[in-house]
Amino acid sequence: MQFVFPTNLNLGQEQGEGFHQELLRGLTHKLNNLLAVIQGFSSLVLMTDDLDPGVAENMQHIREASVGVTALSERIRASGGCAKISLQPLNLNDYLNVMGNNLAEPFQKAGVGFEFDVQPGVPPISVDPSKLKEILVELLRNASDACAKTQGRAMLKVCGPGVITPESENRVDILISNTGSQIAPEKLQDVFRPFHGTKNSQHLGLGLTIVAMLCHQMNLQIGVASENNTTTFWLSCPVAVA
Repeated sequence: MQFVFPTNLNLGQEQGEGFHQELLRGLTHKLNNLLAVIQGFSSLVLMTDDLDPGVAENMQHIREASVGVTALSERIRASGGCAKISLQPLNLNDYLNVMGNNLAEPFQKAGVGFEFDVQPGVPPISVDPSKLKEILVELLRNASDACAKTQGRAMLKVCGPGVITPESENRVDILISNTGSQIAPEKLQDVFRPFHGTKNSQHLGLGLTIVAMLCHQMNLQIGVASENNTTTFWLSCPVAVA
C-alpha cells in the first residue's frame, strides 16, 4: 500500500513558535475578545421582554454569526500551526476504552459498521490527549461520511512497535480505514491542502489541514492511501520516554 504524506504543505521543522505563529495566535485572540463583546451584548438584548420580533430575529442572527466566527477563529489558529500543545504520556488502551463510545458515535448515527482492533499492552505514546481526540474525531468523521454514501464499513486498528513500523523506531501506529470509497490518484496529493475538500460548500475544507498541522506539532506522522476501494489514514505516534 502506497501512502501519501502532507509534504506539500511545507510544514518545516519548527514547532509552531515562530513569528508568524505568534502573530496569528495574537490576532485570533483579539478577534475572539471582540466577538465575546458582540455575543454578550446580543444576548442581553435578546433577554428584553418587549423586544420587537423583527429586531429579536436579527439579533439572533448576529449572535449565531458571531458564535460561528469564534469557532472558525479556533480552526484558523489550528490550521496555522498555532495550537497550544501539552505533550504527556497516554495509555491508548485505556484512552480508547473510555473514548470508544464517543468515537463510534458518527458511525452509529449513520448506521455504518465500525469496529476496533486494538493490540493489548500497547506502550504509552507521547501526545496531547485533547489534540489527539481532535485528530481521531476528524479522521473518523471523514470515514463515516464516506461509508454512509456507499454502505461501506470502517475500522480503527492500533498496533505496537514492530508490527507496521520497525521496532527500532519505537512508534505506535493507528490505522483508520473505510471500504466503499476510493480517492482518485490525482486528488490524493491534495487531501491535506486547505480548501480542497470534496464535501459541499458548508464545509471549509480545513479538517485534514488541521490534522496535518496538529500531527506536525506533536511529532506524529500522518499519511493516506487509497486503493482497491479502500481508503486508509495512517497515524504513527512516538512512544513516550519512560
